[in-house]
Amino acid sequence: MEQASNLVTGIDITMVVGNVWYIALGFILFDIITGLLAAAVEKKINSSINYIGIIRKVGLFVAIAFLVFVDAYMGSSGYIIKIGVGLIVVYEGMSIIENFSRIGINLKFLTKYFDPNKIGNGKEGDKE
Repeated sequence: MEQASNLVTGIDITMVVGNVWYIALGFILFDIITGLLAAAVEKKINSSINYIGIIRKVGLFVAIAFLVFVDAYMGSSGYIIKIGVGLIVVYEGMSIIENFSRIGINLKFLTKYFDPNKIGNGKEGDKE
């Protein structure tokens, strides 16, 4: 039986991207979950907004596929892909921290560097 990480064609994604692929996938899924929790706390669950968020997440996977092609064309042995996936992990990590703040988890030691309009303490209209 083939591994679950194999693509339809039988290519093992970890051979191309490395184990950072699992980290990126975990961060993307965790961002979706914390985003839904933050929307529930703020009572702003909206199917059209959720739809746009899912489209953005699909866009991240399209970006990874594009990086695979660029990396293959440049012959950089996976370095471009790893840098791109690393940047996606950083982006998703920042989004998760913002979502935690919106839920009400105090992360002021991290969020003091963020846009005050993107963070909050889980209460409507109280952004700090």
